[in-house]
Amino acid sequence: MGDILIRDAFIATMDGSRRVYPRGSMYVDDGRIVEVGREVEAPWSPEYVIDGGHRLVLPGFVNVHSHLQQYFRGVYELIGDFYGVNLPLEGYRRPEDMEWLGLASCAEFIYGGCTTSMVIYTYPDGFASAVEEAGLRVVLGADIEEVDLERLRKGVYEYLPEKGEAAFKRAVKLHRDWHGRGGGLFTTVMAPKAADLAMPETYLKCSEFAGEHGLRMTTHLSQSWRECQQVERLYGKTPPRHLHDLSVLDDRLTGAHCTYATEADTRLIAESGMGILHCRGVRNPLVRWLDMGIPVGLGTDDYFHDVLQLLRENLAGQRARARAVGGAFGMLLGDRTRARPGFYELLELATRRGAEVLGLGGEVGSLEPGKRADFITVDMLNPFLTPTKDPLTSLVLYGSSGDISDVVVDGRLLKKDGSLVSFKMAEALVRAQGRVEEIIGRFFEDHPGQGERWRRMVPYME
Repeated sequence: MGDILIRDAFIATMDGSRRVYPRGSMYVDDGRIVEVGREVEAPWSPEYVIDGGHRLVLPGFVNVHSHLQQYFRGVYELIGDFYGVNLPLEGYRRPEDMEWLGLASCAEFIYGGCTTSMVIYTYPDGFASAVEEAGLRVVLGADIEEVDLERLRKGVYEYLPEKGEAAFKRAVKLHRDWHGRGGGLFTTVMAPKAADLAMPETYLKCSEFAGEHGLRMTTHLSQSWRECQQVERLYGKTPPRHLHDLSVLDDRLTGAHCTYATEADTRLIAESGMGILHCRGVRNPLVRWLDMGIPVGLGTDDYFHDVLQLLRENLAGQRARARAVGGAFGMLLGDRTRARPGFYELLELATRRGAEVLGLGGEVGSLEPGKRADFITVDMLNPFLTPTKDPLTSLVLYGSSGDISDVVVDGRLLKKDGSLVSFKMAEALVRAQGRVEEIIGRFFEDHPGQGERWRRMVPYME
């Protein structure tokens, strides 16, 4: 689309100086922010004008770690067995699934205000085609793991080099086909899955390819106790130490979760420059990571890509951790006047600091002249958000994805006045529901015990 002018809005730029304009304006042209401030004049009549009265304007959320696993919903939450449900279901993925699920996945990201997302998936080509239609900005990684998932369900690690080689070739093809497309909307990343699920040779191949092509790497790191035990059995080390000794733990790597990282691991991560992708482990030592200077971004991980919900989970989780670790004063900053993390700090992690972790800080994550025009507007005129003395605090505490009125990526409106406009959302969701029914049906046929467990939890579905 053409140029956009926003007038008289509450604009939180999320820039390094933390500039906020309680009554500001912003002008966008040719996909980039031209000017933002208290007084902004467009050089001519803009194609699209947004009346910012009762609107909050923010950079779009940068979701630093996510997967396309919507077909687990209504099953995994009830059975709650990562190795018995989550990983085996991954084996039911097919390349053609994204013909059915791709746009539904895009709808979820857009509806929740995620203008940039790093998405790790076994077969990401089909999703990339959907993204191209939907208009999102994505960092795509082809999941590289080389274990027999059915055997792993029973606690047995059986490594399949041919599976790892096929996954590596998919990652290389993904890079060749999609990196840099859409005027920079598409970036690729090498994604060996985890230190217990990919062999050292695979990490080294990924690192070499990433170095040759100027890419980053990402991996799950210290995400489970089983991972830590297996890495200890194989190499006699913790997962971070293992990657350090392979010379891949550096500032080109990001690690998701780090829930089981030891204190020595955390120091190693801080020294390496690696970024942490903080997801659903909301009692992880987030504040300590930040105070140690570790780059951190926020990711929704699986099932539910709602960043505002994730911010609230982190507020509750970090305060529970602080109470447990330090009592009443554990919830406070050094001057004992302000709780950590604060509302603004969380929004920074969901925007600018997330973009920096992904290496995209020069292009997105804050509202500054010259950066790509990726932003959201929030309709504050509802009884959950107004009246308020501070719109940012109210958004974090009480806002929902339904309050996000407009979503703009690269200057293109993807959501307008609360409705998706870049594709037909209802049609995409109905198609996705049909595919999910088929996938779960096949899984229950092959795993009747899991199907019976599920039916006991939801007898009303008979």
